[in-house]
Amino acid sequence: PNYTGDSSLRSWAEPSPNWLEAIKEWNWLWEVHIYGFGTIFVLITVFAMLYLIYSGKTTFSRQKLHLAVMNTALFTAGFLRALILFWDAYASSNDTTDLQLLVCIISWGISTACITSSFSIMLLIFLETTKISLGPARLKNLPCLMSITLANIFYLIMSDLVVWFHPRAKVMIFICHVTFAIWGLTVSIGYLVAAIRMWRNLRSSLGEMFFNRALDRDARRIRRLFVLMCSASWLGVTKFTLSLYTAIGEYGVFADIGYVKSWPWFAVQSSLRTLESLMCVFIFFISL
Repeated sequence: PNYTGDSSLRSWAEPSPNWLEAIKEWNWLWEVHIYGFGTIFVLITVFAMLYLIYSGKTTFSRQKLHLAVMNTALFTAGFLRALILFWDAYASSNDTTDLQLLVCIISWGISTACITSSFSIMLLIFLETTKISLGPARLKNLPCLMSITLANIFYLIMSDLVVWFHPRAKVMIFICHVTFAIWGLTVSIGYLVAAIRMWRNLRSSLGEMFFNRALDRDARRIRRLFVLMCSASWLGVTKFTLSLYTAIGEYGVFADIGYVKSWPWFAVQSSLRTLESLMCVFIFFISL
């Protein structure tokens, strides 16, 4: 596609690089970014579809529903991310129409909500499977998580549309981004707390003997799950902290600049895509 740094395209509340200059600077790294991550999200979409089919054969009907919703969210997230990256990555093309820009913005936001939702549902499945108590009981059920997700998506679409027609209302987008980041950080910390409680509960109930049996299949599985949960927590905290930084920093709606610096923006977006991809991979591994 052809790129431009200045066109008749309506400007959005969040600043972006000067595409014409930035893409020349990034050179082949730009193609690697959009097609590389686009391919990764296609694979996530395919795996989510396969897991969705597999979850239909799960014995426990309650877990079946949780897995179905989680993989549907992952499928939606992967599909929308891949679609935007292959179609018009970050609305950087010079033939991007106003309608196309709006579709890209809303689709990107929905996919972000779906990644966060699937991350939350995986924690819920873990808590219900291990019988670990964490947080208020009202928040530890699928209908509640789905209600929160749908409410966030509704607010996201509404805020994008309002700011589209009334740019001065950009505080709505700020609230949306900060809410997603705080929600994600809370869930990420929950992963770590749940993993530690699982480990402590097993140590107290089964004693040191269980963990000393290095070749025991169950012991290896527990260690693997503990490592996966801690790693997922670290990924989530890093990802949502970076998201919070982009919302309140020079990449947010209150940044009083025309264009952002190209290389820092590229580094931040590449980091976010990497963290999102790894989070999806860890969700798949933990659900096995």
